[in-house]
Amino acid sequence: MDRKSSLQALMKGPLAPLYFCIGSPVVGNPTQYMVEAAFDALGYCGRYLTIDVDAEELDPSIWGLLAMNFAGGNVTAPFKQEVLTYLDELTESASLCDAVNCITRKSDGTYIGDNTDGKGFLQSLIAVAPDLKKRKVMVFGSGGAASAIVTELALYGVREVVVVNRTEAHAKTLVNNLEGISRTQLKVDRWAGTYQIVENDLVVVQATSVGLFQPGACIDVAFAPALQNVIACDVVFNPVETAFLKKAKSAGCLTLDGLGMLVNQGAIAIQLWTGKEPDKALMRSSLEEAFAVC
Repeated sequence: MDRKSSLQALMKGPLAPLYFCIGSPVVGNPTQYMVEAAFDALGYCGRYLTIDVDAEELDPSIWGLLAMNFAGGNVTAPFKQEVLTYLDELTESASLCDAVNCITRKSDGTYIGDNTDGKGFLQSLIAVAPDLKKRKVMVFGSGGAASAIVTELALYGVREVVVVNRTEAHAKTLVNNLEGISRTQLKVDRWAGTYQIVENDLVVVQATSVGLFQPGACIDVAFAPALQNVIACDVVFNPVETAFLKKAKSAGCLTLDGLGMLVNQGAIAIQLWTGKEPDKALMRSSLEEAFAVC
């Protein structure tokens, strides 16, 4: 084949839809493995790029992505709140929790921001806690992931949510934003020193980034021995079994790792982008394979 015919062949058909993951740092973020495996299985020609963006370069980076007509993407720390001003529309979840982790380009060329973190977490939790609406849930942290989780728990209508944070003002802002959206009781508790977890029948959520890529790191909490009917959850996905989950397991808690949330939120995003339902089992296995070679 000569050069001319090769160029003609290359130009046939529409360009592949492009998707992104932006944050800093994003080295070690496994989302690309999971999304590309799902795209391949769906027979979808989309391409997904992981991009490290310096904080001072966020503005030109976002405008560049939008100008190049990226079809959508994910946003991770520390930009989940900063990206709000660049978007044309927000979903209810994103607006309530004041954070975006998923962006989709609509057919009219505008961009809508959603937060799939809380939805993905809720799907994982309901699978192990069918009685969730009757439960009290304690959420440690008030950042992007914590805000999304508290928002979805309130929208779902759990009995009570307590936001535990060292900076009370952040937690109070989150709770105030959600007041009245459901019958869920929303409270704030100050986190000073080692936080003691002593109640039975709780759901405890570690929703900070502590432990991510740091196997020995753990938030400063202590579980009473022999707790009954307590579920301990961690949003951190690498390592899969975090120090927090090990500590909870030793106290007799049922544990829920962060991989389920990561897979579920990714599946929601892919469905928003493609209109197709991806294979979650395949997505989880791709993550496990990625971690095995890291």
